Parts: sequence; C-alpha cells; structure tokens
Amino acid sequence: MSGPAASDPFAVWTYTEAGEEIAGGHLSVTDAQRAAAGRQTLAERSAALLPVNRKRAAGQYAAGGLPEGQDVMRVWQPRDPAGLRARLTEPPLAVWGEGDVLHVLWQGEADEVQLSGGVQPRLWPVEGTVDLWEASLRIRRLDEAVISLAVLPLRAGQSQFGQVMTDPRVWRGPRAPAAIPAAWPLRGRLEEHELDSVPLDEPRRVTVYRPPGADGGLPGYADGGLPACVLADGQSTAVFAAVLESAIGTGALPPVLLVGVHHAVPPGPYGPDLRAMEYVPGHDREQFDAHLAFVTDEVLPWATERFGPPGGRFGPPGGRFGRPGGRFGRRAGPWLAAGCSNGGAWAIAAAQRRPDVFGAVAAFSAGIVPGKVSRAARSAGVRHYLGAGLLEPGFRRATGEWADRITRAGLPVRHEEWAGGHDHLWWEQRLPVALGWLLGGSGEPGA
Repeated sequence: MSGPAASDPFAVWTYTEAGEEIAGGHLSVTDAQRAAAGRQTLAERSAALLPVNRKRAAGQYAAGGLPEGQDVMRVWQPRDPAGLRARLTEPPLAVWGEGDVLHVLWQGEADEVQLSGGVQPRLWPVEGTVDLWEASLRIRRLDEAVISLAVLPLRAGQSQFGQVMTDPRVWRGPRAPAAIPAAWPLRGRLEEHELDSVPLDEPRRVTVYRPPGADGGLPGYADGGLPACVLADGQSTAVFAAVLESAIGTGALPPVLLVGVHHAVPPGPYGPDLRAMEYVPGHDREQFDAHLAFVTDEVLPWATERFGPPGGRFGPPGGRFGRPGGRFGRRAGPWLAAGCSNGGAWAIAAAQRRPDVFGAVAAFSAGIVPGKVSRAARSAGVRHYLGAGLLEPGFRRATGEWADRITRAGLPVRHEEWAGGHDHLWWEQRLPVALGWLLGGSGEPGA
C-alpha cells in the first residue's frame, strides 16, 4: 500500500473520477472510528466537496459534449423535485436517457447512496428533499450502451462490506445489441466437485457445465471430444452457462464443456486479496505459480479423465467449427482459458506460461499492464479474444495495450470495446461470442 493510508489509516484524501472530486479513505476504518479519534470523516469531506462538484458538473452540462479523451463525465442541473417524483413510475428507482445523458434517481432514506454495476457514482441528495438521490452522467455512445445498476444505501458510519445491493435494473440504449437470453432452466448439467490440491495445500471447489447431450458424447468432432474451457472465478459458472447454452442452441458456437475453478475466499473483508494473489502475475509469485500448477497439473488431468480429452480446433472464421484454418487452425485439443477482470489477467498469463496447455484465450476487462509476449506463446500461435468497456478506463487501457502487444507479436487477436462498464452482464454476453470466434466461427448469434 502507498499513499496517505500507508502511514495513517484514519486519513481521508480525494481523487477525481468522471470530473467529480471524490473522498476516499482506508476501507478497514469506519467513519464512526474516525469521529471517535477526532478526525474528519468521509461523510464530512464529501459534504464539503458537494457544492464545488455541483458547480463543476453544471458547467459540464451547459458545455455539452465530452472533453477530449473522456468517455463519461458527471453533469448536473437544478431539478424540480415534483418533476423528479413523476419519474418514479416504478419506485424506488428510475433510470432514463436524454440525448447523451443517463439519469438515475433513487427514493429512500439514507445518509449515503452508492451505485454499483456498469457505472458506480455516488448519488447526490436532491436539493429541497430528504428522500431523493440522483446522478447524471454524459456517456459516449449512450445509444448503444447496456448498463446494469444496483443501489447500496448506507447509514452514517456503516461499512459497505456485507451490505446487500437493492433495486437491480438494466438500462439499454435504443441501438444496444440484442441480448442473448439466459436458458433457464438449463438442459445441460451443472456439477459441483471439490479437489484436494497439493500445490494449494487445501481443497478447492470446481463447477463443471456439461452441455445438452454431453453425457452420451457428441458426434461431429474429428478429435472425438468437446471443446473445453477453463473459467476463472468458477463461482460464476452457472450464470455463464445459462447464456452459453442459449447461444449453443442457436448454433452461434458448438457445445463447449465449461470447467469453472473457484477462486480463493478471504477470511474476512479486510484480509489479503487472495484472489489477486492467485490471478495477477507479480502480486504474489509463489501463490500465482501454485494456483497455475493446480489448474494445469491437477484440475485438467482430472477433467480429462472424467469427461474425456478436449476436442475442437482454433482457427479464423471461414468455415464451420472444427475445420482447420491456416496457420492457426492446425492444432486440435488444447484447452481454452477464459476470465474477467483479474480472472482475465489470469487467462492471458496462463496461456503465456503454458501454451502447451492453453491454445486460446477469452479475456474481458483485464486490469494488468502487459508484459512481453512469451516466445512459447508466439511459437504456439495462441489465439486471443480481448474486450473491455468504454466506461472502465483503467481496464480498457490495459486490455487495449494487451491487444496491441499481441498483434505486434504476430498472434491472431480480436479486440472489441463495448458501450458499458466493468459489468458482469457484458462479460456473460460476450463469452459465447468470444468462444465462437476462437473456435473458428463468427461467434455472433444468427451468423
């Protein structure tokens, strides 16, 4: 840790995001503890910043458009409370767009209200009311955007940890891509397993999705097996499987076996970030290597013995699944690696280190600065699908830099940027597209 909190855990500082100056502090210290120590609280700093933030946001609203290099900016204008209340047709949350501005309004009693999902600003109290909270954001390509939202209302001194998000919504722009529906109930099978790991020195859960028909084997693959994908953050396997199964049903991609490896669970909210230690190279080399060994030397041999060797080929579009496709369609059988956020960083890093195991990568919102592309990965021709949202600047930048680095290394890559944020909804929707493309099809529904 660096910065003020490294030497003073009670310190409050500010940072700027989307044109707003935001108060920050150490997550392990509550405002009640700051107040008891006679220190300024986050709530006090936020209240002091609000007039300046409103003035700045009002200027941005009046200026129109977005500053160069900005894809989202907080804007504001005075609102009539009665007019806002009329917007609450489905209380307590209203979300609507006006031109390139997204408005969010929440009604309820709280001392602080935080949004979660594709955009994550703090809501500001509406002047002249005690129960209305609002945020307005000017967003590039808003008409194409898909943004999930949830609300976290907090009382004074209450920690965010352990609190339940409320009022989930999904806002879709008029030109947003059609959603791949979730296939509930699943026709395929979800299986829960627990493996004792020697490298990790503990048991770890694995969730496996077997697509419809996999029990009896699926014909049509020269290698005799299903394409198989290792998914980081295996706790989310079920939600990915529901969208994947729907895409399989339309023929957008072939049936795929999904092996979701669960990440480590920290003992409490203020403990070490065990997930980052296992997923991000350089965070904790020993733990990263142990987790990679668990996946490659224990999980995959176990899965191969239980479900059969992976099949399918990785190749560029131009034929149906399983056909060879030039230089990058010659190999059959390696696993795909997939993940989002730190899990996406792990998928890239795993294929860099073990291209003999992982022949293709689907990585979304990978948040680490790229290193060198390994000689082994270049030689193996590892294929990459990389994507990130316009509204997650750090993750977008790192993912784009990875795409540039991989392109310069001469590897096949498809890089996309969607009108959204650091949003699980986007990751769920793009996984079928990514796997379809990596396996040699277009990956698009109806293609």
